[in-house]
Amino acid sequence: MSNIDILWFGDPPPTLEQRNFCHFSRSRSGFSLVEIVIALGVTAFALIPLLGLLPTGIKSFQDTMNTAVCTQISQRVINDLQSTSFTNLQTTNRFFDEQGTELTNANSLNCVYRVRVSLSNATNSGGISSILGGSSSNLYTVSILIAKNSGGAYSATNPNTLSFSTLIGKK
Repeated sequence: MSNIDILWFGDPPPTLEQRNFCHFSRSRSGFSLVEIVIALGVTAFALIPLLGLLPTGIKSFQDTMNTAVCTQISQRVINDLQSTSFTNLQTTNRFFDEQGTELTNANSLNCVYRVRVSLSNATNSGGISSILGGSSSNLYTVSILIAKNSGGAYSATNPNTLSFSTLIGKK
């Protein structure tokens, strides 16, 4: 055997005509244009309803996050009121950013939540005087209105306002 002879195992090497990439034969397998269009139509038909649910899911997520942050803010305000001397309790306005961190003023660019803390004598609230057996100056009803992006409007009828109430008593 000489150095020029090549041993082939299996099929012989392709000829030049077989290697021609511009040559298409009917025996080649693949997808036709009609099959691709039908597949895209079925996929689009399945995805369009899912994309329609996206805004609803995002709105629900935003509402849940807003409620969670407002609850966190109200808990912080109540904890601050409980740690304050009973004689120093007063109606206040406070301001928070989108994560519930307190800000020093409402003019901050990060101000998202405006909080109005109102105190009233608990006996002025309906039904509480009968439980207490008369008037008491040792108990306050605390109302917390948290308005999101309200521009300063605290209103229970505003859909962006959440209201929380609790009682704080003198030790």
